[in-house]
Amino acid sequence: MARPRLLIVEDDALTAAFLKSILGPAGYEVTLAANGQIALDLLDQDGGFASVLLDRRMPVVGGMEVLHHIKAAENLKDIPVVIATEMDSVDAIHEGLKAGAFYYLVKPLDPRLVLQVVAAATGEHASRQQFWAELAATRAAMGRIRHGLFMYQTIQQCRDLATLLAKAAPDPIRTVTGLSELMINALEHGNLGINYQDKSALIEAGRWTAEVERRQNLPENRERWVQVSVRRYPHLTRYRIQDQGQGFPWQDFQECSLERLFDSHGRGILLAKWEAFDRVIYMGNGSRVVAEIDHR
Repeated sequence: MARPRLLIVEDDALTAAFLKSILGPAGYEVTLAANGQIALDLLDQDGGFASVLLDRRMPVVGGMEVLHHIKAAENLKDIPVVIATEMDSVDAIHEGLKAGAFYYLVKPLDPRLVLQVVAAATGEHASRQQFWAELAATRAAMGRIRHGLFMYQTIQQCRDLATLLAKAAPDPIRTVTGLSELMINALEHGNLGINYQDKSALIEAGRWTAEVERRQNLPENRERWVQVSVRRYPHLTRYRIQDQGQGFPWQDFQECSLERLFDSHGRGILLAKWEAFDRVIYMGNGSRVVAEIDHR
């Protein structure tokens, strides 16, 4: 099996060597670029990278210019870009995430967090590649749907269903990640009661998947389902997600706090609002959410 290919764009030789020293032994094929122009040349010659780690401040061509180029190019836009920089202001981080960055790492870099984020980024890339492969087979049928009601109970069912339902949207690739984030949130925080602090500790210990499966098998959770509906109108596509949990403090996740930006998770709602949907509206205690896409 081929190793995932990473492009590290970093003008500081020590930082580049540090990243290569932790990512190479972890199973990645690493290519280094000492500035943004070299990175652009490599990307235009060969777009087959599973992720790009990108310094923001560089000579010749800066990181944000490279990011904008990647997200504007049809053959590159699905590559998850992780920004690694000293620029740690909320405005700088918002700018990077809104421009399409998958994650924002602030130097000095924590090796454990780097590995977690790169694993998530390359996993996201693999999912997108699979999504493209499956798209042609079902897009025509899902494009004709007017109203559908679906149920799921497990993470795998959630991901499979999000992949299917995103194909009812005008831009499935834009939609699938945000829809998946909202649907997983309904399952883990809603039905299974995994709170933010629990998830942080579970991810750190590498036990998140095991704990989700354990809680799914508890007697009180075996009959709990999440319901998701899709309805297409001439002017918009609307998704409704309803879980059977006690809700969660969704108000805390409508804006990005500086502290939470550096955690290994917690940006799903914001990314759904910024990248996937025109509106994300939580109702009541947070056990119901409506996400809408305008038809342009």
